Order: sequence, then structure tokens, then C-alpha cells
Amino acid sequence: MERLIFSGHDTFTCKHSWLKKGYDFLNTGHSFTDADAVVKLGVGKNMVTAIRYWLRSFGLTDESDTLQEEAHLFLSTDEGYDPYIEDNATLYYLHYLLVKTNRASLYSIVFNELRKESFGFSRKHLQQFVVRKCEEVGAPLVNDNTLDTDITVFVRSYSASNRSKPDVEEDSTGLLQDLSLLSVDRTTERVDNKETSIEWYRLENQERNDIPWQVVLMIILDNPTWGEVISFRDLEAAPNSPGLVFALNEKGLYYKIEEMIERYPKDIVYSSTAGNRVLTIKKDRVQLAEVMQEYYGQTV
Repeated sequence: MERLIFSGHDTFTCKHSWLKKGYDFLNTGHSFTDADAVVKLGVGKNMVTAIRYWLRSFGLTDESDTLQEEAHLFLSTDEGYDPYIEDNATLYYLHYLLVKTNRASLYSIVFNELRKESFGFSRKHLQQFVVRKCEEVGAPLVNDNTLDTDITVFVRSYSASNRSKPDVEEDSTGLLQDLSLLSVDRTTERVDNKETSIEWYRLENQERNDIPWQVVLMIILDNPTWGEVISFRDLEAAPNSPGLVFALNEKGLYYKIEEMIERYPKDIVYSSTAGNRVLTIKKDRVQLAEVMQEYYGQTV
């Protein structure tokens, strides 16, 4: 049975400073269960719980709150690549970790599965899809109120509110909003002979020119299921692929590959024979750690 996890964020989206704040807290020997955790973190009790939840959900800590390698790589003040998360490349990579980790299951369900069915969806459609997913894998059905709250936090994570009276504090500081992955529109539907206003969400495939090709290469290299020869179709639509996770269209993905080849002309090859398109990467020569080091070394 596949494990699906919902809730745990206490209705808070991950604010921009929280991952660094939580990292520093744990890295200096503190624990979220400490009596003075609220004072040390400088936030309310419910926010302490939310920071702990998001660190786990992004795969930066395990279930014992032990900091993982990615946390040190990015958030260490002295040696981290981007400790204050100022580069959009880091945001895209964190978004990938959130989807891949599947600790906050709604994110993986939406990006890896729902988008294969439709780029646009309503709250009701998403609720029904999650219920169907739970039934398919034999997981316990999620409570309606819990799922509704999870969807609200998901939407706020990627898109500022379009409410007439938004909560400025809550809606303007979401960590992943700058990626502009999710658009929200309000439409009307006739229900029981009455016009009802509903929100419609879209995760359209686009070229995503703002995504550095290095980030796309990073998640390709990070995927343990891929060998040195990868089909273009898998790059578009396999679980945790750049096409699905980043909502990249075919042209955008191809442009990223062209940039990879320009940097590694002898080690990365794209070929198309009789409609069979494949990417070949010599992984003994192109490695994740080196790609990260080179990118962040150039952008510091």
C-alpha cells in the first residue's frame, strides 16, 4: 500500500525565511520539542509545527528531524550554495524536492499524476482525483476538511490570493510563488439553476525560459531510475521528470537539452532515429555534484 500523507502544516504555507530558520535552529543542536522552541525560533507555537512539517516535506529533514545532505548543501551559512534562497534555481530545485519527497502527498499527486489528465482543474475535480487515488492504492480516505485545507495551502503556495480582501501576511510570503507555475481564475457554473462562482486552477506546460538548464540537468541526474540512455518521452512524462515537475512543454525541454549539449558536447548527446528520441548522458563524466558546484560558483 502506498503511503499518502495529508495535513500537518497547521494551514500555513512555507514562508520564504522558514527553511533557513529551521535549518539554523536544528544545526545548532536545538529540537522542535524543546520547551523554548517558540522563543528560539521567534514564531508562534503553530508556526513551529509548520516549520518542522515543511522541512520534512521538502526532504531537508527525515522523520527524526535529522538534517539531510540537501539541507547542508543549500542552507549552510558558511558553505551552502544559496542559504537565503535568493536564486530562482534554488526555488525550482526545492519545488522538485517537495514533489519527489512525497511527504506532502498532494504536491506529488498534482504534478506527477493529475497533470497527465488535465492542465486545468477545479477544487472539486482535485478532491475527486485525490479520493480516487486513495482508493486505487488502498490508502485510507482523507477527511474532507483536511483535504480542503490541504488544497487551500497548495494554491497559496504557488499563487498569491485573488480574494477581494487577501491576507497580506499569509499570501505575499509563500516560498514558491515566484515560480509562477499556477494560475488561478474565477469562473461561473450553473448549479441547481443558480450561477455559482468557482476558482479554476491551471498548470500549463510552457517553455519556462527562466529555468536554468542546469536545474533540469540536476533533476535528470538525481533520478535513480534512469540510466545513461533516457527517452525523451520519459523526460516529458515519467514520475518526477522535468516535463511534469516543472510544467515544461516539448519545445522548452528541447531548448534545455540544447544548452546542456553546448556545455557538454562530448558527454551529452541527443538523437532521433525513426521517431525514437533519446538523451544519452555519460554519467561518469557529468555528475550532479559537479553541475551544482559549477552553477552556483558562476552565480555567486
